Amino acid sequence: MWPHHHLPTAITVAATAFIVAVTAIRLTLIGRTSAFGRLINTLLALDATAALLREPIIARRLADRIPGGLATVFDAWHWLTVVAWACGMGMVLLRAYGPVRYRIRFAAVLGSTALLGLFFLILSAPARAGAAVSIAEYGGWRYGVYIALYLALPVIVSCQFYLLKKRGLAWRATTPWEKFTVNALIGLGIASLLPVCSLMITAALDAAGMDTAPTRAVYDLAVGGVTSGEPGLFVFAAVVVIFVPSSTRAVLQFLRLDSESRCARRLHAVWDDLTTAAPGVVLRLRRVDSWRAAPRERLHRRRMEIHDAAEIVARYVRPLPTGIDDYIEATVAERDQESVRLVAELVLAAARLTECGGQPGDATARRTDVPDERTLLRLWAPATTIVRAAGHPAAELPRPAPISTA
Repeated sequence: MWPHHHLPTAITVAATAFIVAVTAIRLTLIGRTSAFGRLINTLLALDATAALLREPIIARRLADRIPGGLATVFDAWHWLTVVAWACGMGMVLLRAYGPVRYRIRFAAVLGSTALLGLFFLILSAPARAGAAVSIAEYGGWRYGVYIALYLALPVIVSCQFYLLKKRGLAWRATTPWEKFTVNALIGLGIASLLPVCSLMITAALDAAGMDTAPTRAVYDLAVGGVTSGEPGLFVFAAVVVIFVPSSTRAVLQFLRLDSESRCARRLHAVWDDLTTAAPGVVLRLRRVDSWRAAPRERLHRRRMEIHDAAEIVARYVRPLPTGIDDYIEATVAERDQESVRLVAELVLAAARLTECGGQPGDATARRTDVPDERTLLRLWAPATTIVRAAGHPAAELPRPAPISTA
């Protein structure tokens, strides 16, 4: 009987820690999301809290600090699990009725879960009065009603998930991952019906006078699973696995290791030189707003600022000095020479604008074509190296091996 008989602590603690870790990542890094995403986050938070309260190590420590002891803790984590299933029902309602019409229905579902919590407390009152560990230890008809109320909402939600999938109207999964997610939720929901089916079958056999040792063993196993919460813990851990990819992406974005952030870092040298020469193109945001911006948004803004700054700098280009032009011809592959000249002109113009603080006076009559972003990224560093190397007198120019611009 919970919390005295349970699986090895290392196994349940590992599952609980996994659930809590993924939940913490989503709540911290994916807080700003859609209505459906908020329901997912709420479901994860409730089930993670229930998993913590279910863990015997935590339950025993908490029982000494709350009225009713372990019996109250038992009611709390069962009720939190029911509320989490109510959030699953909210997902069904949101998909079926839309973001406006689902609210009243979802509020009714939440109200019913509040009543269930009250019924749990009423049913388990004798267990608390008798200093029993839980209503499961107290037993009797009260525990039968308790189990029926506890399993009712999971059964309803599982059936609703299946019906939505069967219709294919309200729940449209377009990508392979979305289809996998929907199918996994349905499969795990149907798995939650096993305890109910087992209890119904064994009760029917008992009523028909066919009570045998195997049926009693199945009944004890089902009741023990509902009481201990261990099967539910591992089922929920399997559900949480579905959200590992999105949580991993959130961590990578937070650490700036996602593809958009890496691309933005590659563009930084070009962006820094051009926007220092034309600072007016930079959108100045508060540090907190800049940090909260999505990686895709930051990358788009950086690309636009590079494009706008390059257009401004291009108005002030001048013909390349003879020394630099000869240096390019001697060190750069022929197919890239014209592109390197265009980029080198921008490098020199950006340097002149930077020296005069972005106030160069009148634009030059000659205006160069602005290379595309890929060319700027590929050739900016080689062009900058050439300009710096060619800044020496011609007699001192080194004769390096040809610069690779591939």
